[in-house]
Amino acid sequence: MFNINIDTNKLNSDLEKISSWEDWYKIEKDIFHTDEWPRTSFDRLEEDLDRPVQIIEGCEWEPTTDSYDISPEVSHLYEKTRQKVFAILEPEADEDNKQHPELYGKRCIYCRIWTRDFSKQECPKCSNELLKFPLNEWD
Repeated sequence: MFNINIDTNKLNSDLEKISSWEDWYKIEKDIFHTDEWPRTSFDRLEEDLDRPVQIIEGCEWEPTTDSYDISPEVSHLYEKTRQKVFAILEPEADEDNKQHPELYGKRCIYCRIWTRDFSKQECPKCSNELLKFPLNEWD
């Protein structure tokens, strides 16, 4: 599993100055080292997705997985940062997305689970922050 120490001070400093997608690609490479991330093995992907649906606090939590074999701490920070960058660089699209919460579920990167309907912001299993999860469903 790939793990690195992220310099959060540099990350926050770079985010304050971000003005283009090229700036984001540089952050991905220089801070997150995304070009070094190993792919998750097919066996691990299958194992993750073969887990049963769980009912936790009255909600169905389905299994999910990650294409890259990176630590959950790095994955969570990356995904949270990616969502923040989208809001900065695409404010109109981000605002439009906020008008359609039905298009998003919530996921816990640490537990590798997601749900459609859960009002809390922390995972009921591990108490880590839940992140927005696009459902990619179209009418």
